[in-house]
Amino acid sequence: MELNLVGKRVVVTASTEGIGKGIARALAKEGCKLVVSSRTEEKVRRTVEELRKVNPSVWGTKFDVTNYEDSERLFSFAKDVMGGVDAVVVNTGNPPSEPSYFEETSMEDWDYSVKLYLTGVVKLVKTFVPEMVKNGWGRMIFLSSWTVKEPQRIFSLADVSRAPLTQLAKILAKTYAKYNITFNVILMGSFETEGAKRTIKRLAEKEGKSFEELWKEVVLSTIPSGRIGSPERDLAPLVAFLLSDKSWYVNGTSILIDGGLTDAV
Repeated sequence: MELNLVGKRVVVTASTEGIGKGIARALAKEGCKLVVSSRTEEKVRRTVEELRKVNPSVWGTKFDVTNYEDSERLFSFAKDVMGGVDAVVVNTGNPPSEPSYFEETSMEDWDYSVKLYLTGVVKLVKTFVPEMVKNGWGRMIFLSSWTVKEPQRIFSLADVSRAPLTQLAKILAKTYAKYNITFNVILMGSFETEGAKRTIKRLAEKEGKSFEELWKEVVLSTIPSGRIGSPERDLAPLVAFLLSDKSWYVNGTSILIDGGLTDAV
């Protein structure tokens, strides 16, 4: 299927490692103009250098979704280097205290988590969507987790804080569809990234188990195929489709991509 993404101007947040970087690399191969971002300047520099070997139209800047002013700076930067923005793929990291059971969390943890997963995303929408309305076309994809459908006690912060994005996408779809703008949520299953391994290592320490034991128990054994997904090979094609003109009738929905691990209907 020809998706005609060449020249599309895309911002991918939290895209210097893991899920975000896999998506960014795939979109660079598709010929998109791309802005990557991270809270760490050195990671941004290295990622831009690496992706420009695939596609010269890649730029990067520091960005922290929990700092609302950064959204304005990200938009200005993207507009300066690409001439505008057609699409935003909203990826986020994890709260520093995750994985956490509810009884272990503080109100400071909750304040940070809600900014990271919800209000920071709302600020991105408010910053970028007016440009899309003006252009009469746009795409916004919110990356979330299968655990929104099946909350896990050990991920209390993340699972509660990002669940409202499914409602947000519905509301925005009904509001902006007339401008050819779509909003969708991807509920991701397990993907092999360093971030995922760090999370399981912290969980293993908390549970008093080995990393290998818990990786098999919590990750591999839960997937019917017994193998884990790859961000670039398995997730990025779905993102690319949702960024294309061919996805115009997919709007305001949440899409599971989890290898069949979720029990919820």
